[in-house]
Amino acid sequence: MVAGVVFVSLEDLNLESSVVPVGVVWSIAGAILYACYMVFLKHKVPTEDRMDFTMFFGFVGFFNTIILWPGFPLLDVFGWETFQLPNLQHLFYMSVNGLVGTVLSELLWLWGCFLTSSLMATLSLSLTIPLTMFVDIWLKGIKYSLLIYIGAIPMMTSFIAVSLLTHYESWDPLMDGMKYLHRKCWRRNHMYR
Repeated sequence: MVAGVVFVSLEDLNLESSVVPVGVVWSIAGAILYACYMVFLKHKVPTEDRMDFTMFFGFVGFFNTIILWPGFPLLDVFGWETFQLPNLQHLFYMSVNGLVGTVLSELLWLWGCFLTSSLMATLSLSLTIPLTMFVDIWLKGIKYSLLIYIGAIPMMTSFIAVSLLTHYESWDPLMDGMKYLHRKCWRRNHMYR
């Protein structure tokens, strides 16, 4: 899966410019913090019965407000981003996006994490790249380069493989494949003697 993300990212860099955008650096930092968040959450709360979802999301919102809100005026002071209060229409759209795009999706993701595993939940998030690409092709008729299609294959394959391996816990496809090859080669050697 990592190879697929690398292929897609390299092609995206080729389309934009030859220098690494600041957004890529922030994405890598976000991925590292997300991994820490997943490990600490699963370590502290091993089952969903031990977690109060309302209190958890309340504290997530509280800490985001306390930690992130003071940064907005600083961005305006340094001239990096213009800070202005939204009008009512923008406030409505941001509220709907916050409820559906953040709260509901995070709740469903966390529930899926407890029902399956943190690995499955995280791999399912990585499917947004190929699925968004396929929707863009289908609805907007966008054409992508071959490297992006090649990059989508490991992402989809890794999700399907991990899904099968977690569903059939006692199944070892590598050992089954080795036994199959051994039987085929052994039978072929006996036929030629």
